[in-house]
Amino acid sequence: MSIEQPISRREFLKAIGKTGAVVGFGGGLAGLLSGCDETGVSSNTTATIRPGETTTTTTESTTTTTATTVATRPTVGRPLRIGLVSAKTGPLALLGKADDWWVARGLEVLGEGVVCGDGKLRTVGVSVRDSRSDPAVAARLAADLISGERVDLIMCSGDSAIVNAVADQAESLECPCLADLVLWQSFVNGRGGSADKPFEWTYAHAYGLEDVVANYLAMWGQPATNKKIGVLLPDDIDGRIWGDATAGVAALAAEEGYECVVPGLYPTSSTDFAPQIEEFVKNGCEICFCGMKTSDFLLFWRQAALQSYRPKIVTVSGGLRFPHSVEVVGSSALNMTGECLWHPSWPYRDSLTGKTAQELVEDYQAKTGDQWTAALAQYAKFEWAIQVFKKVKNISDKREVIARVRSARLDTCNGPLDFTRPIAMGGPAMSRRPAQNVYKAPVGGAQWVAGTMFPFEPRMVAGVNQPDLPVAGRVQPMVYQA
Repeated sequence: MSIEQPISRREFLKAIGKTGAVVGFGGGLAGLLSGCDETGVSSNTTATIRPGETTTTTTESTTTTTATTVATRPTVGRPLRIGLVSAKTGPLALLGKADDWWVARGLEVLGEGVVCGDGKLRTVGVSVRDSRSDPAVAARLAADLISGERVDLIMCSGDSAIVNAVADQAESLECPCLADLVLWQSFVNGRGGSADKPFEWTYAHAYGLEDVVANYLAMWGQPATNKKIGVLLPDDIDGRIWGDATAGVAALAAEEGYECVVPGLYPTSSTDFAPQIEEFVKNGCEICFCGMKTSDFLLFWRQAALQSYRPKIVTVSGGLRFPHSVEVVGSSALNMTGECLWHPSWPYRDSLTGKTAQELVEDYQAKTGDQWTAALAQYAKFEWAIQVFKKVKNISDKREVIARVRSARLDTCNGPLDFTRPIAMGGPAMSRRPAQNVYKAPVGGAQWVAGTMFPFEPRMVAGVNQPDLPVAGRVQPMVYQA
């Protein structure tokens, strides 16, 4: 089965179809055995990827080799089976836009496979499943990968609802699970976890609300404003975290002298934001913060224009993380701000090849013809998975696998990951490890400006709590047409 083509800008808001693919890479003896278990029984079909081509081959249980090959290579073991549940279609499709690229790249980099802790060479297969941006579908697909395909480890990406649906299945079915590019508070607290009630099977390289808000405050303090913020949040997992009375955005902003106007969480089915906009206008909110999906923000922003609401600063969490969604908003998105979850200027490297963030961007754009996106950073969880398997002596023992997950320490394309560090004792802002199941990924603040190669590009304007992130400019206020 061939890998899907990347979605177009026009397609990303459409929920179209369902996809699943099993992707493997290997050559020589290891490649020939990529579909066999330890006894040599053929088990599945894999797509073998080489630079510039996609083909489908079915493995066979019989192989031939030479004495030289046997003498110079380690013993070949059964393939590693990794599952990936992502959002490749539907309203969250931009989060899965780079999946085909990083899966293909990771498998290509591995060549003939990975030598695990038992000294055996093993090819790697990645079974990709499309959640269609639906948590219920994500949960079902995760259960099938774990119980049906018997994956050794499962990875997930999407918004908090998708990631949590997969993680809950992994926790229930006792399968190691890795997640990234998700809010750690939603990953832990949103699933009923706590400091004294950690999860056993699910771990995340996640960003923190405390770091995001710290960057927001740094951005909001650059242009002159009246320090009044209009806050608009949905009634969903992330919205409730953002709106928390003691640790949410309004509470943290109030500590720095900002006055927040919070009309309450809006139902996720809302299409009329006139009442909230009226409140923002009446209170003179010169800063507007929206924790919204792209489709919701589009409705809100059009209605704001009709009501002549023109804040000096507009910050959007979630809905405008990627250039393709900014393009949908159009020219009025110029100078909007938000969190930056990954950037080619960041000083991190791919642990498998040593390639810089900029080099990964160049590779992505050369192979896809599309603008880079922060979703490329999800490649880091593949790096994490491979580092784990390199140390595991019995890949069929999932308790050994998860033990290696919880002791992992490496530098990835999305920054360092170190689960050997102690858990925070003075609050999450004091440590990169706020909970047992989380190591925090870096986050900065960015402003969308006119691009050179593409219509928009994110410019780094804040790097609070992460001094190694380069800042390229200061926040400029919004500009409105007369």
